[in-house]
Amino acid sequence: MLFEKVEKIGDVELAGPVIVGVMRRLSVHDAHESGADIIELRLDLLEEEDKSTAKVKEFITELKQPVIVTNRRKEEGGSFAGTEAQRIELLNDILETGSVNAVDIEFYSPEASKSVIVEKAKSLHIPIIFSFHDFYGMPSRSDILNIIAGMYEEGGSIAKIAVTPKRLSDALLLLNMTHELATEGKRMVTIGMGAIGRHLRVIAPLYGSVLTYGFIEGEGVAPGQFSVKALRRMLNELMLKKSVS
Repeated sequence: MLFEKVEKIGDVELAGPVIVGVMRRLSVHDAHESGADIIELRLDLLEEEDKSTAKVKEFITELKQPVIVTNRRKEEGGSFAGTEAQRIELLNDILETGSVNAVDIEFYSPEASKSVIVEKAKSLHIPIIFSFHDFYGMPSRSDILNIIAGMYEEGGSIAKIAVTPKRLSDALLLLNMTHELATEGKRMVTIGMGAIGRHLRVIAPLYGSVLTYGFIEGEGVAPGQFSVKALRRMLNELMLKKSVS
């Protein structure tokens, strides 16, 4: 499989700063009031009583925003408590409802897990977001580019890289790389975690990162994450309407 450029998630065009609101409970009201363009439903963070296909489908069908569904594994910052087989089964069951607009799966998931989700997403014609997380640092530029190339080669629509810069030069490297790939027409998401990387959540969209993530209720689900409302306020202040050359 090769990279196929995706233009939209649901009815939201991937142009300019698109804000994704991360949700950990099934609240249609909170989703609508959040100001997010897209909702990421974190299955691994739901209460057990909400982890049913019927409840999740009902929630999704009532939303105004498109939905990315994620069931994050513990190895990459998630909270799913079951086995890997159970994690993938739940994610696949939600995809089978036909109500989801995109799926996020960790690129370094076990191959069997990854193939199940990729096959299902392809059959539904929805974008695949391959994600990579490093909560302690960041790989070298060449290693990151190799990871991204692998994501595209295995059928990923969007390559999502969430790393933890240790110095401003790391942040500059990420911005430069993002801009280069964006000018090649590649779809990617660049996220900087931690104190030094935090500003990238606002700035990276200017350099071609197609999505930026914020929390809706409670606290952030990743280090340095802003709320959706804070992201919207800062992006409006910067007047980032689209990526520039």
